Amino acid sequence: MPLIFRVVLGKTGNSLRVTLPRPIVEGFHWKEGDEIILSVTEGEIVLRKGKDAKQLEKEKSGQKQKR
Repeated sequence: MPLIFRVVLGKTGNSLRVTLPRPIVEGFHWKEGDEIILSVTEGEIVLRKGKDAKQLEKEKSGQKQKR
């Protein structure tokens, strides 16, 4: 049986945001700065983890060194 949470859209500047409930974030071991991939198909949004904050920072510093 899936877990179901109700969340309310909030406004940030000209955009809308969704706040993920703590149990979801902790269950997936997501942290601030992690990359999250959004896929949209047939009226559904799927979230999955991309790279974590450490991987992104490593790539960013590697790109700076190549220049």
